[in-house]
Amino acid sequence: MKKLVILILLVLVSSCFAWKKQVHFISLPIIEGAGIYTSVRCLIDSKSLSTQIPSSVNVGLLAANAGLGIATIFTSEKNYRIMRIVHRITGMGITAAGLWMSIAAANDKDVNNLTRNISYGYTILTTVPIIVFSF
Repeated sequence: MKKLVILILLVLVSSCFAWKKQVHFISLPIIEGAGIYTSVRCLIDSKSLSTQIPSSVNVGLLAANAGLGIATIFTSEKNYRIMRIVHRITGMGITAAGLWMSIAAANDKDVNNLTRNISYGYTILTTVPIIVFSF
């Protein structure tokens, strides 16, 4: 847990010293990795649909948003604004799905403590791009 707090602080502090896109590209593998890991672990470990459904939604939204992010980078200037808005809205959906998954994992006896703690940290990390790109 201590390492996760340090990691979150590093990501937040780096956002003060780097350009927004660079911070996004740096934090992206950490956020995506934590989300994929947590979703898959919950799908494997849990026997409850109330945990498996938000895990499936979360991993699906992560995949969709990754595609949207790539499409946003390579889109024309004409479509960039629209793509960015859709990418941002999907990112907010990921935060909601992460919160839903964290709550479900917290109430599921089949999910181990490590996975729960990573899901909590992941939910917090999903807010970083939304906050950084909002200002």
